[in-house]
Amino acid sequence: MTPLVVFGIIILSFAALLIFGIIFFSILKYIKRKYYPNWKFPDYISVGYAEYLYHKFIKKDLK
Repeated sequence: MTPLVVFGIIILSFAALLIFGIIFFSILKYIKRKYYPNWKFPDYISVGYAEYLYHKFIKKDLK
C-alpha cells in the first residue's frame, strides 16, 4: 500500500468515527428531550463533601 492510500484510509476512518459519534449523541439528546425533559445531572459528590472525606480518611485531622 502506498502512503497515499494509508493516509486516505486514516482520514476516512476518522470521518466515520466523527459521523458515528454525532449520530450516537444525537440519539442520546433525542431520548433526553423526549423522555426526560426536566432531568438535571445530579451532583453526586460536592466539593465540600470531597474535602470532608479527604480530611477524615487521608489527613485524619477530623475526629
